[in-house]
Amino acid sequence: MQQHQLEHAGFLLAYSGGLDSTVLLSLFARLRQQQPHLPVRAIHIHHGLSPNADQWAQHCRQQCKQFNIALIIEKVRLNPTNGVEEAARRARYHAFKPHLQPNELLVTAHHLNDQSENLLLALKRGSGIKGLAAMQVRSELWQMAIFRPLLRYSREQLEQYALAQGLNWVEDESNQDTHYDRNFLRHGIMPALRQRWPTIDRTFQRSAQHCFEQQQLLEELLSPLFQQLYRTADRTLDIAPFHTYSRSKQHFLLRLWLEQSAVEMPSQRQLNELIDNLIFARRDSQPQLQLGQRVIRRHQHRLYLTALYADISTTIIKVELEQSVTLPDNLGTLCFQVRANGLNVIWRQTEKISKFVLPPPPPQQKIEIRFAYSGKVRLAAERANQDIKKIWQQSDIPPWQRQRTPLVCYGETLIAGLGVFIKE
Repeated sequence: MQQHQLEHAGFLLAYSGGLDSTVLLSLFARLRQQQPHLPVRAIHIHHGLSPNADQWAQHCRQQCKQFNIALIIEKVRLNPTNGVEEAARRARYHAFKPHLQPNELLVTAHHLNDQSENLLLALKRGSGIKGLAAMQVRSELWQMAIFRPLLRYSREQLEQYALAQGLNWVEDESNQDTHYDRNFLRHGIMPALRQRWPTIDRTFQRSAQHCFEQQQLLEELLSPLFQQLYRTADRTLDIAPFHTYSRSKQHFLLRLWLEQSAVEMPSQRQLNELIDNLIFARRDSQPQLQLGQRVIRRHQHRLYLTALYADISTTIIKVELEQSVTLPDNLGTLCFQVRANGLNVIWRQTEKISKFVLPPPPPQQKIEIRFAYSGKVRLAAERANQDIKKIWQQSDIPPWQRQRTPLVCYGETLIAGLGVFIKE
């Protein structure tokens, strides 16, 4: 490991207890003997897939104690919609992220053989050059800084080191199951390729590096345009000029946009569907495309990425003054406080707190929160009635946000759309 890679950083080692990560643990333990103040921790993800999972966790505890490295053990549950392998990988990285401290690198034990397998799996999926670029020694994944110091070494070299050092590791019995794609390549395909072409892993590594460099060049060339289209404040993308771009250019800009929000890259078919059925849909339509638990939506020549929202249009919540009420679908809480000039309303959400002052309600008048309203609204005595749709449009509120804006009603009279309008 080069010195410049270690400066001003802490390290969180992904430690499974297997051969590769045990070598990684040993190397960092030796490194810390030379640099006693080097911040090093380890994390073991307990998938619960094997009957031996508890024994592996105990083994990891013992090894980390022996190396004097603090260990975190995190249990995860899998959602195997896209297969167990992918589910386990996603669960691991989602579990790593909350434990990473500022200026700390996640360190994995990926090696040269893993790179070959990743490249072939990417080819099997029909990936573009970004997928074929496979892994780099330093990269970012799901907004986490990743360090792979063993990437240039083969598994054979790691095993030689482990045997020479007398290291102990566990063997995952599932690694022999060729039902899994990676194991099929590892045991059924790669040995034959290495026998025919002994340097095939190095050749694959070069191909992956070429793809990485081409991807970097494309990003460098298109980054200035992307920055013109991308709005950082709400992470939206301007698609007004998309009709002037080639399909390849459209694809690349969309991938850059999705990458900004750590969204899994869509397939070629999904990208084309996004362009044809959403970006170029009729102006008066409200198209959307679901990607996992996220939804891409269009409004006023911009693309928005939102969560998958529940339908709360029929929800009605009765308000008790001076008490907090919980809003549906993770919209936070509201509290109505009586003051001399009316009602103070405090809306607490995950990322912000908003405060509003509403006119006082009539005596004994019930107060309700709703999320759907149709008809006209008079915002002030001297103003004419307006259809609420006009108010939403004038305030540039996207259609999906209109049904997520708490509407405060005194009886059947609409008083406010919090954050948008308040009746005087």
